[in-house]
Amino acid sequence: MKHLFTLAIALLVSFTAFSQKTHRVMGWKVSRDLPRNEIKLNLPTTIFSSFPEISYERILSADFSLGGSLGAALDQGRYPVDFAVIPYVRWFFGGNAKNLQKYGAGFFIEANGAIVSTNERFYDMRSEVLAGFGLAIGWKYLSQNNWVGELYVGGVRYSDTDYVGYPRLGISIGKRF
Repeated sequence: MKHLFTLAIALLVSFTAFSQKTHRVMGWKVSRDLPRNEIKLNLPTTIFSSFPEISYERILSADFSLGGSLGAALDQGRYPVDFAVIPYVRWFFGGNAKNLQKYGAGFFIEANGAIVSTNERFYDMRSEVLAGFGLAIGWKYLSQNNWVGELYVGGVRYSDTDYVGYPRLGISIGKRF
């Protein structure tokens, strides 16, 4: 029994000490050490509308990512939404796994959902919590130092309400880590 236990420990140590640093994604060798997390800030809504929107995105593969945005109004009268949670999934077309600097970058299509709290000053009714789905398209640039810049445009349509929806616009800057 002691020999079996010693053999198991030796195998575990050898697997971790000599594990491969790369794996295959769609036929390309990809390093496991690539940064896959991003934190971004939407500049126009933060500067002009007092609605800071912070996003987190996780790169899942060379052409897919999953993320979410969280925004809150600092000045209740300048933006039609008081609070927003927007999860999204992105499909990239411009990334290149052969050139590892452009992993999860380039042109993308986004499908998103939204849970928002409306602002009663913009709508002549009481505040409500609304949910909806939307689409967006955009472009993400990744620098060699892992700084990220993106531009996107789209919209969210609310379900089961008199309100139509709102635009999803952004120029974001952030860091991939």
